[in-house]
Amino acid sequence: MSRIEPLTTKYGMSQSPLFRLGSRRKLAELLHWCGTANDLDRFAERDDNYRVFTVSEVGKKPRLVQEPKEGLKRLHGRLANLLLRLDPPSYLHSGLKGRSFVTNGMQHVNDMPAIKLDVRRFYPSTGWDYVFRFFHHEMECVRDVSGLLARISCFTDKNESFLPTGSCLSQILAFYCHKRMFDEIDAFVLARGGVLTVYVDDIVASMPDASPEDIRRIGRIVTKQGLLWHKDRFFPKGVPKRVTGTIAKTGCLEADKRQHFNYHAALEAMSGADIALKDKGKAARRALGILQSIAQVDNRRVIMASGMAKKLIPITRQV
Repeated sequence: MSRIEPLTTKYGMSQSPLFRLGSRRKLAELLHWCGTANDLDRFAERDDNYRVFTVSEVGKKPRLVQEPKEGLKRLHGRLANLLLRLDPPSYLHSGLKGRSFVTNGMQHVNDMPAIKLDVRRFYPSTGWDYVFRFFHHEMECVRDVSGLLARISCFTDKNESFLPTGSCLSQILAFYCHKRMFDEIDAFVLARGGVLTVYVDDIVASMPDASPEDIRRIGRIVTKQGLLWHKDRFFPKGVPKRVTGTIAKTGCLEADKRQHFNYHAALEAMSGADIALKDKGKAARRALGILQSIAQVDNRRVIMASGMAKKLIPITRQV
């Protein structure tokens, strides 16, 4: 994925260089495109801008990935940088400097009951029309600029056009395409004296009087947006809450036990005598990534992670 530049100044939507963009020529300049606006239009229409492949992980369904190739990847990186400079709401914790799955989980270290649900197929469900409406109605770009931005941002297959699963742009753009929905959920939770967090497509709300009925209430807001939801869960008061890679308890945050299981499974995958060097390196990278995630939550694991990293890093370089 394209490198995301360090963020410095945060500003409101009306201060964004994208706001009220009035011509494709200005868009081409803003995206640092080396060519005319017509060239950019033709480039966005090409059918060879993506590498499509399937990723398979143990215990999970195979996942189809649409990854932009180098030229489009640069455009996606530039757009992502511009959107990441917008001042985000306090409830959003994914993809932002200074926020993470740890800060996301920390918001739910309390004694309140909670509800959780995920938006189903978040990127594939965010089609061309959502992206066009965001740039045209929220960013107030003219129609032809909004249409070009939607074509640049979306992957097209069999007359369907949607946000690609393998782009650095999709996470932040999907959020802003549905920001009004998330804002409505936040207002509902705040009115109940609770706290909401959003991490990509995970929605978690801790509220003093939360009940299973609140899953359906928030679910109705999601379906009103034209999206589907699943993986819903109610956590009664006093029950540990599983929140995006963490376990939130009253007064403390712990790493999800499934992370420990996945870590040991990755180590075991490295131990076979006949395992290929490429597969061994892949398993080592997975083990190292999981261990680093665990150490971010559990300070007691930092020393262990440091020691294991010295052993795993050389293996990750094997091809």
